[in-house]
Amino acid sequence: MSYVFDTKEFLFLGGSNERGCLAAFPSAKRKIQKIVFGNKSGLVQFITLKSGTPKILSKTQERKGVTALSLGGPPGSKDKLFVAHGNKIKAMTKKGKTFFAFEAPITDDIKALFVENPSIYTCCEFNINHFEAEGSKVTEKGFFNSQDVIHAMCPMPHLSENGAMGAIVVALGCEDRYIRIVDGTKMIAHPKIPGSVTALTLEAEINRDAETPVGGLVYGTDNGKVGQINVRKGGGIRPGWMYKGDGKKAAITALDAVDVLQDGVPDVVVAREDGSIEVLNITADGPSLKYSEQISSETITSVIHGNIVSMNTDLLASTYSGRLVSLTFKEEDKMASAGLNNDGDAAAGKEKRRTKNNQKGGDAKSSSSAASSAEALKLEADIQALQQEIKDMKTKFSSASSQTIAAQKQFNMNYSMKLDEENACYTLAIEIELPIEMVVLHSDVPLLLMETDTNQALLSQTEADRKEKSAVLATYTCVTRTTKLRIRLRTVEGQFGTISAYVIPKTSPKTSQRLQVPVKPLSLHAKVDYAEAKKLQEGAPVNTLDITGDFSLAQVHAWISIVLPGIPARLSSDRAELGYRSCFIDSTLTCLYCKGKASFVSESVTVITIIKEVISREATKRQVRIEIQLDAKKESIFHMLKMLRPRLDHHFSLNREHRLLGALKEIQSHEDELSFLSQEYQSILTNEEKIREEMKSAPKHLAFLKGIVMDLYVDKYKLLTGVEPKNSEACAKALDAYNFDSLLMAFK
Repeated sequence: MSYVFDTKEFLFLGGSNERGCLAAFPSAKRKIQKIVFGNKSGLVQFITLKSGTPKILSKTQERKGVTALSLGGPPGSKDKLFVAHGNKIKAMTKKGKTFFAFEAPITDDIKALFVENPSIYTCCEFNINHFEAEGSKVTEKGFFNSQDVIHAMCPMPHLSENGAMGAIVVALGCEDRYIRIVDGTKMIAHPKIPGSVTALTLEAEINRDAETPVGGLVYGTDNGKVGQINVRKGGGIRPGWMYKGDGKKAAITALDAVDVLQDGVPDVVVAREDGSIEVLNITADGPSLKYSEQISSETITSVIHGNIVSMNTDLLASTYSGRLVSLTFKEEDKMASAGLNNDGDAAAGKEKRRTKNNQKGGDAKSSSSAASSAEALKLEADIQALQQEIKDMKTKFSSASSQTIAAQKQFNMNYSMKLDEENACYTLAIEIELPIEMVVLHSDVPLLLMETDTNQALLSQTEADRKEKSAVLATYTCVTRTTKLRIRLRTVEGQFGTISAYVIPKTSPKTSQRLQVPVKPLSLHAKVDYAEAKKLQEGAPVNTLDITGDFSLAQVHAWISIVLPGIPARLSSDRAELGYRSCFIDSTLTCLYCKGKASFVSESVTVITIIKEVISREATKRQVRIEIQLDAKKESIFHMLKMLRPRLDHHFSLNREHRLLGALKEIQSHEDELSFLSQEYQSILTNEEKIREEMKSAPKHLAFLKGIVMDLYVDKYKLLTGVEPKNSEACAKALDAYNFDSLLMAFK
């Protein structure tokens, strides 16, 4: 059976918006539901469908942008709107009338809200707070601090063992790949998830009358996976189904659970960062993809369901620039069968209607034609008037610009710098609320810029000027209308600095906004579980770096955050354990530190050298005395070379095949039959297209690998002898005339 959705642009409201700032008011009489939408300019708009056209019923405006939005009220009712503007919460009726306002005693912006009278739960970057409202008086009942950044919050009513009024269990999706299940102020479970959790929703309403209530919690991750866990009252966790995204890696930005396909089986609606919507049908055998569509090139910020454009269960999605898109379900097989039943009767009826309409049509045709002609003339006159008005405004602007300088306020910009672990590179995604004209990329550290299939932009690079501390200067010029640009790049480990992106929208007057992204020395290391990293190190020759001294936990944590990506800004315990894996080489790193002591273990001597140099420099800068003990294993050098060998063999072989390809093509042009060629040479000709395609970026990849080997050679001398090698020619020559055994001899 095939499924179809009628996808239409519902309304373009404009203005960028945060995730989760779209909701639909419940309707008791099965009427078209009112919806509410908030954006970053502080505007909250109430909308409904009247006579087939969306109408804005009312608006409210605050100086601070909308950071969170939720429906709430008494238990079992969600007929009131609660909006967060930073740390301020406003409560409104369906008509937009404010009846309650409260400024929470917190410094961070509220990212998510849940209200069930008298309780108000707020979620910020690192903590959740529980407040209780009695009339206009609000008191704080408790809070919970997370060890890492919170990306999503999902309340789970009826699972709490806390007898206090308003106490519920809250699920928190965190950056460090954990879902933290919190009952009141206590964490009762923290299941490990295969990715940073970016979205959460309940699969179905929790049955409060069950002997042991269970909540099916659906999660989405930053690497495109969707899964489910079952949470029992008291914190018991049982793994559920998993959907790996059908190869898609785009981050999940929103989830919704509803029987949208109307087949009696629960469905999960998945919205992604790349603008696609998917519908997963959940059965006893697990999830199956029933529908997938790219509805926008922008990030989808929210997705909800309800009777929005019809009396069926519709979907409504919002995009980053403020565009609302509706999806109405249509079952293709039923539509087709309706037209096939009783063909004879249907054809006869159709012919009668056609005859009747033709009789009436003669008189109506002339009057309809005259009306259409008059309407067209009126529209043409309106267009000419608007064109003249634009021309007059341009003339007025030009005369004013000769005496004053035109300026424009900053535009809202959203960006992400995500590590693609499989390809060992980063994707820098830049999104604004206006069409992008160009992005100028400047970096003071070397970068390898890689091709991106989804981009609608032309890349031009300028030769770097080292005197101006410029390693990369590139311009991406957008050739089609787009509000989002993706840039793929690979950093060089051991070097750290800043990538600056200057974003220029298609506006007049021309303005630019700068975005700065830090590059860490160990930027190609991805976070893994500490225990998992320790297990991978078993049996491998590892190097150990122990640092002791008169430093605080906050100081050593700050030093490590300079070296490694994904370090949380705050620590909630007096000891930290971190595990990392190199995406390019597959080596591991474990970090264990507390006040006055830090220990680092890795197979890579280069990684240990980088950490040692950075911490030594930072400690000297702050005049903190430290003692360093290093246990470097010579065997680890050759272990790392063996880990690099598959990549070295592949790229040197590719380089050789590309050199041979020219000569082999010459032979092919003169010979009718090539059976006399060896199997290897015939294989090169067969794979010509693949070799040429891969070779476009291969010289850069090969240079990148050579740099890693040369760094390993230098670090070997620095750690084992205490000085840098005076001559690295032996290693360089062994790399140029590549033979792995010769390379091993150069290191010995």
